Amino acid sequence: QNYRVEDPDKTKLEAALKEYLTSILSRADQWSSHYNLGNAYLSLGDPKQAIASYDTALKLEPRAVLAMVNESMAYARLGETKKADESLQKALKVAPGNAAANFNMGLLKAEQNDLKGAEKYLKAALKADPQMAQAAHNLCVIVSKDRLGEAVTYCEKAAGLRPQEPKYAYALAFYLNRKGNKDEAVRVLKALLDAHPQYKDAERLLKDISRQGPSPLYP
Repeated sequence: QNYRVEDPDKTKLEAALKEYLTSILSRADQWSSHYNLGNAYLSLGDPKQAIASYDTALKLEPRAVLAMVNESMAYARLGETKKADESLQKALKVAPGNAAANFNMGLLKAEQNDLKGAEKYLKAALKADPQMAQAAHNLCVIVSKDRLGEAVTYCEKAAGLRPQEPKYAYALAFYLNRKGNKDEAVRVLKALLDAHPQYKDAERLLKDISRQGPSPLYP
C-alpha cells in the first residue's frame, strides 16, 4: 500500500504564505491592499493573479499609477505586450512625469526595437528621477550604436550612482574601450575586479584589451 507523504516544510510554507496573503487584505476596502496583494503574486511568479489584484485596486482607485505600472509588468511577463503598453499609456496619461511609468515604457519600446521611442521615455525617466541608475545604463546601451561619447557619459552616471553594481562598471569599461579610451577602461576593470574578483566577463574583457597592444596600466 502506498501512503502519501507530507512534506512538513512545504506545509508550513504554504500555511505561512496563506496567512501573509490574508493579512495583506485585512483592509479589503483600500486599493493599496489589493495593490500589495498584486505585488505579492507578481513576486511569487503568478502574473495572472497579480493582474486580477491590480484590476481590483484600480476599481477602487482609478488613478493609482503604481498599480497601472506593475500591471504592465505582469502583462509583459505573460507576453501580452499590447496590454502592457495600454497599461503604461494609462499611467502616463494620469502622471506624464512618473519615473517608473516612463522607465518601463522605455524598456517596452526597446523590446519592440523602437530605439527612438525607448530613448525618449528613458530620458524622461532619468529627468524625473536623476538617481535612476537603471535608466542611465539602458540609455548608454541604446545610444552606443551611433553616439559612443554620449553612451560613455550615461554609463559613467550609472556606475557613479550604483558603484556596488558590477554590471554598470563593466558596461562603462566596455564602451570606454570601444571609444578608444583603453587605459581608462583598464583602470575601471581593475577596480571592478578588486571589488568583485569572480566577475568573469571583466576578466575576459581585460584579457581582450591586453591583446590589443601594450598599455601603461596593462603591460
